[in-house]
Amino acid sequence: MTTLAVLSPVLAAFGLGIGLASAPGPVQVVLVTESIRGGIGRGVRALAGAHLTFVVLLLGLGLGVSLAPPSGLLLRALEVAGGVFLVGLALDGLRSGHRARPPTEGPPRLPAAVRGALAILLNPGGWVFLAAVASPLLATASRLGGAAGSEAAALALVLGAALGDAAVVVLGGGGLRRVGERRRLWVLRALAVLLAALGGALVVRGVAG
Repeated sequence: MTTLAVLSPVLAAFGLGIGLASAPGPVQVVLVTESIRGGIGRGVRALAGAHLTFVVLLLGLGLGVSLAPPSGLLLRALEVAGGVFLVGLALDGLRSGHRARPPTEGPPRLPAAVRGALAILLNPGGWVFLAAVASPLLATASRLGGAAGSEAAALALVLGAALGDAAVVVLGGGGLRRVGERRRLWVLRALAVLLAALGGALVVRGVAG
């Protein structure tokens, strides 16, 4: 077995991670929303929550934990739960979009890291990706390089996705926050509407079956 053959699934996993981050989805919308609302620091906390969760799931797959794509009642429940979560974030964002600064008082909100983690855990597409795409890739890495190869591929996938999502955080926290307060609020409102649309579609799909 050549070194190149062993490294092939690791490199493929890294590229797949970058591609995963470049495809806009609920996780990316949550990250950019958190970054615009609270700056790069808050975006990084959301990013850490999302990718620490992601790496735990992938390392589990790398260790041989089997995972079947969610279907039936489980998939519908996941869609409804994920949709309700996104709609809740949208409503929170719309409330914030009516003022220039977040309130100093009011009901406690979920920490950014928790929002990032839930964006992974309650994303039906993420679970389908783990079962249908990541699992076979890590199985190939395990066959070629053993447990070490599988874990290396899992970490490479997370690293690629984290690098891509970090660019999203920098764009939101370092770029869009500097366009002016009025424009920033309109961007927040637009992101909230997008989250509401994504969440509403998941709820409808889950309820309709």
